[in-house]
Parts: sequence; structure tokens; C-alpha cells
Amino acid sequence: MHPVVRIMILHAFLYIYTNAAQVYTNTNYKNRLMKAVTSSLTLLIVVMFTISAYGLAEAQNREEAINTFNEGFVLYNEEGDNLAAIEKFKETIAIAEQVGSEADDIRDRAIGQIPRLAFMHAAQLVRARELENAIEAFENTIELAEEYGDDQILSRAQGNLPPLYLNLGNHHFREENNDRALEYYDRAIELRPNYVTAYYQKGLVHRRVGDLDSALENFDTSIELAREEGDEENVQRGQRAARDYMVYRASQAIEEENYNRALDLLNRASGYGESASMHYRFAEAYNYLERFSDALESAERALELEDGGRADQARIYFELGMAHKGLENESAACNAFENALFGDFQSPAQHEIEHELNCN
Repeated sequence: MHPVVRIMILHAFLYIYTNAAQVYTNTNYKNRLMKAVTSSLTLLIVVMFTISAYGLAEAQNREEAINTFNEGFVLYNEEGDNLAAIEKFKETIAIAEQVGSEADDIRDRAIGQIPRLAFMHAAQLVRARELENAIEAFENTIELAEEYGDDQILSRAQGNLPPLYLNLGNHHFREENNDRALEYYDRAIELRPNYVTAYYQKGLVHRRVGDLDSALENFDTSIELAREEGDEENVQRGQRAARDYMVYRASQAIEEENYNRALDLLNRASGYGESASMHYRFAEAYNYLERFSDALESAERALELEDGGRADQARIYFELGMAHKGLENESAACNAFENALFGDFQSPAQHEIEHELNCN
């Protein structure tokens, strides 16, 4: 029974008792008794009527809560309008709380629906590739899950945000919006500090804009985190990206005739593992510096690692020929230049064979 009703009944019995007590002390006993009884009965009737009316109103309010809940159910189950359904369930909660404990079951059912529907709405936006709207929807889901105490939905929504920020960063990366890409990668890392791929993507952005130190810093972080997780695939991916970028910068240094700078970059690149391209550039730089023994060793290692076609092999054979030539190994040089007669290196190799060496 509601506390208000209990108080009204108590007041009614106190009124009867008080009037009865007054009757016994009064000389006009009979008349007083009749008036007291009449007044008491009237009060009891009013109380009983109030109780009945209150109970009817309470039942009506519970029914209203049920009807509102059912409207919300129809909105998401039949019409697929999750946001409208959420508002209906919020309305259900408000009505149920006015009713009191008699509608707790309806309130609890409505509470259980809201975070789940918010998550479903956010997931629909992901499938529609509306990534920015999906991020906003998941952030709203997190707020609702915290408000209504749904730890499972809270965890799922929080787990979805970092990949969304990553995907949005990748979109801007493809559009060459480098600053926006970095912004979203940083947001992903804020939510998931050990996010290997986000650090790797940041490295790619810095590589694109020519920031060697920042690129290597992010590649190194991605490698370290991947190694901690036992993720060998991403370890190798980060190493390959860092090594190949420094080999590329070394090739630029060679074109600028800055051969010592090229060797410095190549030595740093070697810390990330070997590649045919790296050793080819070593051979090229060493030949320009007339360090022919080093060039010979690098060219031979490049050939061991090279798994490409004749064009890739031809450039290595040309540097091998130049190393042998510098070491005055004419026969070996001729053989190397013969193997270099292909593609872009056909003409310079032919020149070495016909005009620089006595090749038969």
C-alpha cells in the first residue's frame, strides 16, 4: 500500500477515536454519539473512496507505462526506428517512476532496451559507411550505457571507437589529407595506446611528407608493440616500411652525389633487416666512392636476395661489373656486364663491354 494511503487511514481512525472519547465525557451522550458515528463514517467513506480512486489511478498509470513500452517495441521491432524507440523507452521510465514500485518491472525492461538500441543504431551507421556519424552514435551509446549501467554494451561500444577512428584516418590518408589523417590516428591511439596499426599508419603519413625522424619513430613504436604482442606479421611490416623508406632516401642521396649520407642511411636501414634493394644501393654508393671490395660484397649479397625478374637482376649485375672493373678483374667484369644487357642497363653495359674492357 502506498505511504499516502496508510497516512489517510491512520488519520481516519484517530478521528474516530477522538470523537468517541469526547462522547464519554459529554452529558448529551446520545446525540453526541450519533454525530460522532456519522462524522466518522463519512470520513471512512471519503478515505475508502480515495483509496479506490488512488488504486484505479495507479493501475491506469501502470497500464500507460505498459502501453508506452509496447509503442517503443513496435518502433524498433517493426519499423526499425531505433532512435524513436529509445525516446519511447525513456518516456516509459519516467511514467514508471511516477507510479512507484508497482511498475519497477516495466521500468527495468525499458532500461534494458535503451543502450542495446543505441548500439544497434551506431552499428547500422558503420555498415552504411557513415563513419563520422557512427563515431558520434557510439559516443552516445557509451553515455547511455554508463547512465543505465549496461557494462556489456559499454565495453562493446568503447571497443568499436578506435577502429572507426583508424578507418576515418585511412580515408583521409587516401585523400592525401595528411593533417586530418594524423588527427584521427591520434584519437585512435588515445583510446587504445597499444594500437599497432595506428602507429604504423602515422609512420606512413610522415613518410609521405618527408619527415624521416617522425616516420621512423612511429614505425619503431609499431614494431615494439607488435613484438610485445607476439605479432610477427606486423613486426615485419613495420621493419619493411622503415627499411625501404631509408633505402629510398639513400637512393635520393646518391642522385645528389651525397654518397656518405647514402651510406649512413643504408647502415640505419640494415638495422631493420636485409633486402636486395638495400644491398644494391650499398654497391652503388661503394662504387662511386671507389670502395670496390665493399661494392663487390654488397652486389653479390644483393644477387643472393633478389627474387625479381631480369630487370632487377640487370642493375645488380651492372654494379657487380663496375666493382670487378675497379678491382681489375676484367674477365669477371665482362661476365657481369653480359648479364646486365637488359632494359635500362643494356646501353651502359654494352658501352663497358665494347669501349672500356677487352671483352671477347
